[in-house]
Amino acid sequence: SIENFIMQNEKRLASDYLNKFAKLIRMILDSSRNELVPVAKDMEALQLYIDLEQLRFGNTFSYKTYVDPDLLNGDYRVPSLIIQPYVENAIVHGLAHSEGKDLNLAVTASLENDKIKYEVQDTGVGRKKAQEYNRQNKPQHKSVGLKITEDRINIFNNKPSDNDSVKFTDLYDGEGKPAGTKVEITIKSI
Repeated sequence: SIENFIMQNEKRLASDYLNKFAKLIRMILDSSRNELVPVAKDMEALQLYIDLEQLRFGNTFSYKTYVDPDLLNGDYRVPSLIIQPYVENAIVHGLAHSEGKDLNLAVTASLENDKIKYEVQDTGVGRKKAQEYNRQNKPQHKSVGLKITEDRINIFNNKPSDNDSVKFTDLYDGEGKPAGTKVEITIKSI
């Protein structure tokens, strides 16, 4: 993306992208020293990642985040970038493949009893169409990122792999056409 901005003589965009990328890398390196990071720090890193992807895809989607103030004001800690792969999946496989106009990404984090519940929702092409696209354009590619992340969540939650820590819901419009995907991720609160 940086190279593309430079080649198109988009110096300001290249500089913005490079600065955000450098900040994200610094945050990731800082977080890698700790098993857990404050929720606010993790959401800040996620925000930088989303900003980079929005620049990369030419601002073709809007996004909003909501974090429960109790999570931000408390001393809650989570595994670093635990929901980033789900956000990446929503952007790269759902939103990027869509030709729709009002594309949206919403990320929420809320405290529910003794759990932290994340929700990642997009208005992209949906999982079925994204899978078809990947079969046609990347037939040799075998995705393991979401499985590794789900395993990481289950280890963190001290639960077997057959629990309901990660739940996918295919979304449809009023006419029954795919209208995106919602992923709910639940982790224990610490």
